Amino acid sequence: MLTLLDQDIAHIARVMKPSLCGDFGGPILPPEYWRKRLFELLDSHHVTKTQLCSIDDLLVQLDELDSAILHGKAIAEI
Repeated sequence: MLTLLDQDIAHIARVMKPSLCGDFGGPILPPEYWRKRLFELLDSHHVTKTQLCSIDDLLVQLDELDSAILHGKAIAEI
């Protein structure tokens, strides 16, 4: 059974990259929004090792996407 925390992690994993790709006006939601959401999950009580690893992977992915945005690279390449 998936917990609410697992559902939040799965949701962020699904929508973070597309929202950062955005459209011609830039990202729909900025990297800061996703970083805040992920750190809120880390602050949750009773985060399992698997959940911690998933959140860490998403933070690494977010850092790579944020760097690509700052350097003007196409996010689709990542």
